[in-house]
Amino acid sequence: MSTSTIARRSLLAAGGAAFAAAAAGCGGSGTGGTSSEGTKNEIGDDPAKIKGSISYAFWDVNQHEMLEEMIKAFNEKYPNVKVSLQMTPWKEYFGKLRTQVSSKALPDVFWMTGPHFRSYAENGQLASLKGLQDAGLFDPKNYPEALANMYSVDGEPFAAPKDFDTVAIWYNKKLFDQAGVAYPDETWTLDTYKDKAVELGEKLPDGVWGCAEVFSRTASYYHSIAITGGYVISDDKKKSGYDDPKTIEGVKFWRDLIEIGASPDLDYLAENSAYALFESGKCAMQWSGNWRVPAMLKASTKDDVSVATLPGGDIPKTVVHGIGNCISAFTKNMPAAQALVAFLAGEEAAKISAESGAANPALNGTQDEYVNAHPELNLQVFIDQAEKNGVAFPISKSCPDWQELEGEYLTKVFTGELTAEEGCTELAKAMNEVLAKEKGE
Repeated sequence: MSTSTIARRSLLAAGGAAFAAAAAGCGGSGTGGTSSEGTKNEIGDDPAKIKGSISYAFWDVNQHEMLEEMIKAFNEKYPNVKVSLQMTPWKEYFGKLRTQVSSKALPDVFWMTGPHFRSYAENGQLASLKGLQDAGLFDPKNYPEALANMYSVDGEPFAAPKDFDTVAIWYNKKLFDQAGVAYPDETWTLDTYKDKAVELGEKLPDGVWGCAEVFSRTASYYHSIAITGGYVISDDKKKSGYDDPKTIEGVKFWRDLIEIGASPDLDYLAENSAYALFESGKCAMQWSGNWRVPAMLKASTKDDVSVATLPGGDIPKTVVHGIGNCISAFTKNMPAAQALVAFLAGEEAAKISAESGAANPALNGTQDEYVNAHPELNLQVFIDQAEKNGVAFPISKSCPDWQELEGEYLTKVFTGELTAEEGCTELAKAMNEVLAKEKGE
């Protein structure tokens, strides 16, 4: 194992307590308990005896090819299990799960996020992975502690960490060179980013933007809020942080980019995807995560792009999150579902993920392969930021409710209907009402 891998392991583990606190629950306020399904290992000693068909649901089309390779490798060990891959786009994914869970017809194995996890786990809809853990087929200690804790309830695992994400600056070297602007580096602040975005837009041909941003919690404002020293929700989950002046500053940054002409406005971006603008060389830089790697490898600009740390000056920050693989408590083929999740949680699957570049594997000791798969993209930046600058993804038990409020009020800020102070203050008030209900007040 390399020194860098060891360092990553220790640093991510050190940040696990904070991440776990932020992940105390999210996704709904159901009254059901966790499921007893999966508390026993049903795989057995003979892979040939595991038979039948199971489904595996996910949302990222860019990982489809990689998942097919994983299933092929899984079938070399379990030849009598047929795995049906079910891809549903992100926008429809959890809506579809809600429909499926109402009739106990969830996919056998499916992707999960931190903000939705608690709702499914605490309402008895996910099978425990304790049986796999007790059998030595899955060990949460082999993953960043932050992710392992996020996908556990009272220390019992209900999802196996698949990968983890951070956000950085994607930039087009060719466009920077054309404009005569130096590449982003660790000295950049949020103000530097704004100034350089304007400069790039002025020096590049008409129709090419200095930046084109994805105005979302995952790609943008959670990270800028952390950089400005603000917070989304208090550690005790009782108070919104959106009325904090530092949080307001982090939100205002995104409206500023539009007002100064550095980034297209939301109306333009509704017709022209920010991601597509970057991939086609129509913008010089944007904030986004390592989940963009598969798409960028297929883009016409793939030879021109690289990655730099987020701007932040003395306090650069990036919010860390990751996907978990979980088993439906209602599966009719628990042995096959357990076998698949155990395989996906193992080294062979992690190496397939790493070498493809499609996702940064969560399994400790396999991230180097991910970085080395595409050295031209400087993917080490994503790993380093998780180590040095990673902060917890803000969640609570009722976060789907207040995330909906975020979308409502912050969209008004980004469109200019409300100032950042007005929108954030109103959001904080509405969010506090939701949090009070969560605490039974």
